Amino acid sequence: MNYIVLDLEWNQPLSPQRMIREPFNLGGEIIQFGAVKIDSLEKLNITDRYSEIVRPVFYTKMNKNVTEVTDLTDEDIAQGRPFEDVCREFLEWCGDDSAFITWSNNDIYMLEDNMSIHKMDVEGLPECYDVQLLFDDQITQEDRNFALAYAMWKFDIKPERTHDALNDAINTVAVMRKLDFSEGLEGYEI
Repeated sequence: MNYIVLDLEWNQPLSPQRMIREPFNLGGEIIQFGAVKIDSLEKLNITDRYSEIVRPVFYTKMNKNVTEVTDLTDEDIAQGRPFEDVCREFLEWCGDDSAFITWSNNDIYMLEDNMSIHKMDVEGLPECYDVQLLFDDQITQEDRNFALAYAMWKFDIKPERTHDALNDAINTVAVMRKLDFSEGLEGYEI
């Protein structure tokens, strides 16, 4: 089994009036894939990394709020590769026998929406586990969603790099190492 810790960054429409509404409301367009493979749920050693910028076709101008968080500019995303190419390459990199691990289920929903709008088959995507739920269950027990940055603060984990999809995947692994991840994984499938 390949365990893939996945994080996605996505651009948003510049205003609600500019949101794509057909064939469904597209709340965001993926502009960056970041992921790491880990060797096992017990050891949590990173064995490989994947990072790629995507050139958007629906939300081609960076939303200023997204730029503030990601530091990605219009020029950066204009140099990206087409979503279909990056997504296919990423799924091949994951391998046939894999499972996704994310911080919140938002990334998986966004991936499914983006694949659907690009007429890619979402059937057969790997099962996915949400570390945010495990963090709440084992640490906060407040039955609410906490940002990855909060979990890092709670565990005194210092990020070594800027905010982007790959670094967030790496930071998610750092949080996973502070949890009883392999034991708590049962029951957290999205």
